[in-house]
Amino acid sequence: MYQLGMPCVDARLHEIGVEEKDAKPPRAKPEPKEARDHTEAREIYQAYLQKVQELEAHQVYAEQVARATAGRGQTPVRPLATMGTDGGPLLCDHCGKPIVLEGGQFHGKTADEAWRVNSSPNWTSWILGGLVVEIQVNGTLRIYHGYPGRTNHCCNVASRERAKACAEVKSNPGAEKQSMILAFLEHEFPDMTRNERLGLLSKILGTLYSYDPGIGINRPSRGS
Repeated sequence: MYQLGMPCVDARLHEIGVEEKDAKPPRAKPEPKEARDHTEAREIYQAYLQKVQELEAHQVYAEQVARATAGRGQTPVRPLATMGTDGGPLLCDHCGKPIVLEGGQFHGKTADEAWRVNSSPNWTSWILGGLVVEIQVNGTLRIYHGYPGRTNHCCNVASRERAKACAEVKSNPGAEKQSMILAFLEHEFPDMTRNERLGLLSKILGTLYSYDPGIGINRPSRGS
């Protein structure tokens, strides 16, 4: 029924009984994004944490030995004789033999053999044939006889072997895997900055996928 010549309308002011031709269909709700599966990346991250934990005691030990044997000129005898595995002598990581002293009463004697006779805490000595103390890329200790640059000395033989082994390792796990790990880190650590996550990613890749020199023969204990 029309009143005053005006059509009847509904609450939206559309004329009753007239089809709304230009009406737009209701907007569809966007489909929810499928959650990314982080299972593999989480396993990689857990392997990284386990590796870090395994290396920690050896890294602390390496720093202690490096500090104890540091310095110019003569080398303290005590760490050479007592800072090896389970308190034994430090051994060459290439040939497996103790360090030999040079000069004086104990010339040609190994450090541990001489220490049993003279255990003066401040005793220093020259080293017969040279001594190299190294900390590897994974933070673990290496002890070698010899002088750098002399072909057949233990330190240089080991260096060549290490360079060859390193060259044979494929250190890049691939862009897809890196992206997968980074996505996991973004999900797991939302409060980290991008640079912090990239730094953590670099540590994970370096620890799990780069050349691993392993752990040397000198250790805090036989069980480590």
